[in-house]
Amino acid sequence: MATLNHWAEFIRKNYQTIILTTVVLALLLGLGTTAPGKVLQGYSQPLTFLMILFISFTITPRQFAAIVRQPIAVVAGLGLNFAYMPLLCWALARLLVQDAELATGIILVGVVPCAGMAAVWTALLKGDVPLVMAIEMLTMLLAPFLIPLLMVLLAGSSVNVNAGALFQQLAVLLLIPLILGMAARWVADLIGEVKAYVALMPALSALTAVLLMFAVCNVNVPLIAARWAQVPALLAAIVLIFPLGFLVPHVLGRSLFSWHERVAVTYASGMKNLPVAVGLAFASFSELAGLPVALAMILQMLTASLFYRYLNQSSPLPPQTATAVVKLLVKSNESK
Repeated sequence: MATLNHWAEFIRKNYQTIILTTVVLALLLGLGTTAPGKVLQGYSQPLTFLMILFISFTITPRQFAAIVRQPIAVVAGLGLNFAYMPLLCWALARLLVQDAELATGIILVGVVPCAGMAAVWTALLKGDVPLVMAIEMLTMLLAPFLIPLLMVLLAGSSVNVNAGALFQQLAVLLLIPLILGMAARWVADLIGEVKAYVALMPALSALTAVLLMFAVCNVNVPLIAARWAQVPALLAAIVLIFPLGFLVPHVLGRSLFSWHERVAVTYASGMKNLPVAVGLAFASFSELAGLPVALAMILQMLTASLFYRYLNQSSPLPPQTATAVVKLLVKSNESK
């Protein structure tokens, strides 16, 4: 079991390198073939199910129920997803992009719900996983009603949202694995010691997320290559979305939330469900509207990994470490 813990810690410490390597490899392979990405994309639902299931095993039913005592954090997560990020994308599109279709694609990035991968990053950083899961569920629940309204208000365009498909995604890829994961944790707690397995779950979830990231980057290379001439026109706007999507909530949350809550709220803001945005772009608009979303998928992952490094270095001492330090200082003073 010690070996498994060392392996899990290795994944946590080196996750930024793993992500950057995955993105670069996926893009380079995509210049020649998208076959690996398409194969993995065919298994995206089972992989997403496993990703959420592994993370959910780290949550006890009591911890999840405690979310009712965090209404401000939950409301902040919803506000960031359906107010701040849509307005940020609208402002960047209006200021930096001339083409209406490209601007529509940028706004789509902002209006879609929170991504399931937000829970993976939060777990690896030892943030508040139940909180980020609650925000994910609520954004998916509200998305069919708010996306069309926001697109009319901000882009002046109607969008066809398949509410049934989104609710099915919510049930199959979020609610069911969440319930199964927490139930498995409850049974494991009754049987015996589970700490070692709990420490392993975020690493397993993170590696599952790596496969999903590879698929997303790899399959979108042809679209970016085919529309390469339009990339410079929207790159300035796309490059700014996610640094602002992560940094502003993190800074503003200092006076409102604990560090663990802040990690959850920050990743709930910065990680958007871009596969939903791609589907909406192609269903309601043109291929050109999908180009900003394809670029955003790559830049979102790169920004999330850079922010992960920053938060990993600035994270507070774990409670047990802090206690040990205090005891050491007391002992030192007593010896004097």
